[in-house]
Amino acid sequence: MRVNKQRFRRPQAVDPGTRIRPVFQDFHLLNMEGDYEYPRHQHTNYEVILVDRGPYRCELNREQLTLVDGQVLVIKPGDLHQDHLRDGQRHYVLHFRLTGTLPGEPALSLFRDDASPSGQICAGNYSRDAFFMRELRREAEEGARHSPAVQDSLLEALFWRLVRGLPESSLSDAFYRLPQAEAQREAIAAVFHRHLRQNPTVVELALELKMSPRHLSKLCREKFGVGPARYLLQSKLRRAEEMLRYQGQRVKEVSEALGFANPYHFSRVYRRHFGHPPSIRLRRVGVLKVGSAAG
Repeated sequence: MRVNKQRFRRPQAVDPGTRIRPVFQDFHLLNMEGDYEYPRHQHTNYEVILVDRGPYRCELNREQLTLVDGQVLVIKPGDLHQDHLRDGQRHYVLHFRLTGTLPGEPALSLFRDDASPSGQICAGNYSRDAFFMRELRREAEEGARHSPAVQDSLLEALFWRLVRGLPESSLSDAFYRLPQAEAQREAIAAVFHRHLRQNPTVVELALELKMSPRHLSKLCREKFGVGPARYLLQSKLRRAEEMLRYQGQRVKEVSEALGFANPYHFSRVYRRHFGHPPSIRLRRVGVLKVGSAAG
């Protein structure tokens, strides 16, 4: 017997912090029978047009565009748009909005203010990505539990593929710098995660990251919404939950492994963060052990 296993890793370390997210609103599939000039209109949110059977023609901000099968056009809020619909054509139309990077913050703009209409066309053939549209439709028709969350997840995967295909010259500064910003964010997270078993000071963490404590504090608040000490604690508690839930470790073992003063201190902090003691997590998975009574 032989087992062949291929592993495909994420390019960078994963961290569950805040991110830019598109939020699904609606979509429709348009099949044309006959010709129609859709009235010029101004968009209030983002619109994605994926051409299934073209050509698709429109006017966007006074510029005439033609797209062929598999091409995608991303229309931004404020754009003036008019479709020139022709017999036999077929395309998907999807609407979404962007959320801010942190709660309460305004959403970032995807495009530069001076992006040209032709610069809002994604490079490449996206015919296979009609899969996402079909799955969005299935979730809408079934209306099952968690369907909105599934739709947002499908949209998010499609959204980042489209962003990758847009001309860099059309992207806003925030989105253009996003890969570098994400790399910096994940580098910070990686250093914090290496110290989950200790209690390093902000000065020690900053020294390892080769920056000043003040700059580290600024970056943590920008990228994670909290200061360094709070982010380290949150990371410890997420790791604690994994150890309790999936590894069945005792409260005392988790407390010692993550550098808490004692099991009672760990239990208080855990309860304050999650709203229940750590022993509840063990009972839920049926592995409450002797020695975990501190929770």
